[in-house]
Amino acid sequence: MAIGTALFRLHRTVISQERRGLLIGLARAGLLVPAALYGVAVRARNACYRTGLARVHRASVPVISVGNLSAGGVGKTPFAAWLARFLVIRRMRPAILSRGYGRHARLAVDDENALLSALAPQVPVVVDPDRVLAARRAAEEQGAEVLILDDGFQHRRLARDLDIVLIDALWPFGAAHILPRGLLREPLSALRRAGFLVVTRANLVRPEQVETTARKLERLAPGVPTAWCADAVRGLRPLGAGAEHGQGLSLLREGRWGAFCGIGNPEGFALTLKQSGCDAAFLTVYSDHEPYTPKQMRLLLRRAAEAGCTGLVTTEKDAVKVEKLLPAPPSLPAYALQMELHFTKGSDALASAILQAVGKGGLTEP
Repeated sequence: MAIGTALFRLHRTVISQERRGLLIGLARAGLLVPAALYGVAVRARNACYRTGLARVHRASVPVISVGNLSAGGVGKTPFAAWLARFLVIRRMRPAILSRGYGRHARLAVDDENALLSALAPQVPVVVDPDRVLAARRAAEEQGAEVLILDDGFQHRRLARDLDIVLIDALWPFGAAHILPRGLLREPLSALRRAGFLVVTRANLVRPEQVETTARKLERLAPGVPTAWCADAVRGLRPLGAGAEHGQGLSLLREGRWGAFCGIGNPEGFALTLKQSGCDAAFLTVYSDHEPYTPKQMRLLLRRAAEAGCTGLVTTEKDAVKVEKLLPAPPSLPAYALQMELHFTKGSDALASAILQAVGKGGLTEP
């Protein structure tokens, strides 16, 4: 097992509120000091922007930020793609600003931006760690009328007209602690800066958990509107050479699968498979943005064959990397789980907030 994967799993085990024991308690205590130091640095940085000591730059066109308060996957990439399509349908020209985190150096693949390009192919993605410069390039070179700042809540240099913050229903409050003791990038009080909250994966938790999260969000961010959405599986996309046609959900339910992922929230993938009726013989979890190798793919295929599996299944985010590594043809078929976003509550208010932010408050539906 790679060191990165081992550390990722260990960290999730330590911070999980369901785990108990002496060693777990000692490990948590050991993380309190670096978490306190990290918290001091975050508060000092935010104070600089709040008091004007750090400069905030305004783009020449409206900016909508899509971000989150906690580390790990909350569904930002699919949501940013949804937002881009929302704007395109309403006859606007958006561009997505990305810092390019997670690039696979050997394969020259950036999993998040490759997925963005696949989900919103008509929308340009401008990759630059300097978001202010990226905003200028997008407006001047791409003719963008609206900018989507991907993973932008903690990026304070670029002013935004709407701050959309995503909350993962599975880990809604980042284990209640700052990194590395928990998953929070900032204190929970930072949610008051948000212009809109969107709770993702609401379909993967019990109704009473939804109510508990809703009440706590009202206390933490009074007056900030909230929308709720669910991830629905719409099919399977075959991976590798010669793969041309998607498969229906019947194959997912009827087969026996070997599953793997290298994302920030593997629990969400596991629950999605279970909720879809998928019989997973095993689920191998790697670290977020795992730099896959051909050897890993061969080992996964071998394990699946030995377990009598129909094939391998993974996420779309992982697929953009592993598709290049699969043998041609693979010994077993491999598929990516295709997802789509459904809003269960608050979609009209969210649409209104988006249109108002881009100066199209009176725009009618196309």
